[in-house]
Amino acid sequence: MSVPAGVPGRLGDQTGRFGTAGGTILAHWDRAVFHTHPHGMASKRILFIHDDRLLLRFYRDKLEENGFSVETARELEQAGRILAERRPDAVLLDHVFLHGNALDFIRAIRADAANAQLPVLVFPSALRHLANECVRAGATSVIATSRNPAASILEGIREFLAKPGPGRAAGTAPLLLDDFWAKSVAANLVESINQMRHCLPGVSENPPDLSALHSMWNLAHAFAEKAALLPGKSFAQLADAFDLLLCELSETPDQLNPSTVRTVGQALDFLGALIKSGSSERLADPSNANLLVVDDEESARRFIGSALQMAGLKDDSAGTPSRALEKLGTKKADLIFLDIGLPEMNGFDLCSKIRTFEAHKHTPIIFLTGMATFRNKAKASLSGGNDFVGKPFNLPELGLKALIWLHRGQLAML
Repeated sequence: MSVPAGVPGRLGDQTGRFGTAGGTILAHWDRAVFHTHPHGMASKRILFIHDDRLLLRFYRDKLEENGFSVETARELEQAGRILAERRPDAVLLDHVFLHGNALDFIRAIRADAANAQLPVLVFPSALRHLANECVRAGATSVIATSRNPAASILEGIREFLAKPGPGRAAGTAPLLLDDFWAKSVAANLVESINQMRHCLPGVSENPPDLSALHSMWNLAHAFAEKAALLPGKSFAQLADAFDLLLCELSETPDQLNPSTVRTVGQALDFLGALIKSGSSERLADPSNANLLVVDDEESARRFIGSALQMAGLKDDSAGTPSRALEKLGTKKADLIFLDIGLPEMNGFDLCSKIRTFEAHKHTPIIFLTGMATFRNKAKASLSGGNDFVGKPFNLPELGLKALIWLHRGQLAML
């Protein structure tokens, strides 16, 4: 495929829209040369594009173990040069990059008639809205998210290349995370937490440092994709919720406020504690947890319910304190969202009454308030509340906050 030099937005362009050319000299294991299969048949060639080193190495190794030839690129511009020089049989790429735009990259691929039929597969992710945008830009398909993402990727590539394999990919042993990779991923996640903490001061500024915010999201996104490799569905669910919140804040930074920044910090602390303590596998599935939302506004109850559903949770609701106490008297709640401005009695008084129930002495209670003042925070704590979320609400923040407190309750970390 011949690509004119210096044409903006074309593959192979040194100054195109896909990011800078700096930093393209990779470690030895970041590169792989297209090779011939041991049986003498030319192996199918995959170009894998992702800006996380560990994920590049892991998936390259797993694909090569299963008979594919793989070349990797950490930057979209570097990938454009590879695609221009050597025609792979398929492209596998993530859709979030620190430098460059995956949508523009995909459109440029499709702008070349030679690549009209080239399978372009999008890496599995919880950010379905972004992955679907890649399909609208010309990607062939988004690989479905599963509890074994390596198996899903292998199966997806085989499907689009019609490459025979020994049985279904999900049943092949090389796709399991062995001890070496489990330790490597865990150590890398700790390092990622530390890197995100370095971004937090910039994110907390007023106005926020947008480059620090985008860097944090990039790290959180790769963190979620690596968490999906580890045992324990609930830990991956928590990491996905964190990825979703950072995505939302990166796309609409005006939603950054003391409440969301505080939730981001809480998530970093909790995720870090889970990894260091080895507790991530102990997290119970929160999908069957009983959550109660107490708010006198029906629209607010629906909004909060949508946020919880987005996080994979189910909720019950009450519009008055008396109805809430009635429900709590017959069924134990695992988490309570509590508005402050309620009829009959305010949220602080209701919280104090809830704490008189033996079954709810330690149930996490999160206050919902449009006035996150020092006085209200103090009254919330004195009445027995554990946390608060400021209005206007952010959907991903509510879901992430709920997951953090549900898991803290499970692990007796209140």
